[in-house]
Amino acid sequence: MFVELSEGAWRSQERLPQGALLVVEEGLVLLTSARQGASRRVVIAVAGADAVLLPPTGSERIEALTEARLRVVSEEELAELSPGEVLGLLEHELRDRQESLAAFASVRHADRVREKLLQLARAHGRVGPGGIRLDLPLTHELLGEMVGSARETVTWALAELQREGFVRREGRTYRLSVAPELLAAA
Repeated sequence: MFVELSEGAWRSQERLPQGALLVVEEGLVLLTSARQGASRRVVIAVAGADAVLLPPTGSERIEALTEARLRVVSEEELAELSPGEVLGLLEHELRDRQESLAAFASVRHADRVREKLLQLARAHGRVGPGGIRLDLPLTHELLGEMVGSARETVTWALAELQREGFVRREGRTYRLSVAPELLAAA
């Protein structure tokens, strides 16, 4: 079973078919959480093609950053996989969540934004002349939701990173001035 989402559309637990896992077939989605009474949402995961997500629960929802297609994996389909296959599906996702959480150890917001941009570049960047291009519809508000900072703080952090020559804005995209081999080593 598949779920098609247009850019900006979202689905909560109640608006998705029952399943054990969601596999992103196409596009880019966010798994977000906005606890009742919280002043803002938090981005738990940025998932592109072949990424695996648990279905949202409670205050979580799947949001399409671009047009997306998700495959709903049933309990029966999951049960047919070997433990090794299941671990293979989840290994990358677990590493991604660990990397996201580790960035919160940094007190400086500019460092958090730098780490998130590097993480996004590893997962979704394209090597080109002058660095790694992120063709993601990233706003300062969305980056803030990814790193636990206010939009204004992200704006300040990006200005600092631009002054350092680490990142530059090119229309709706960002380009990181990082050699691809250094990105892989990070």
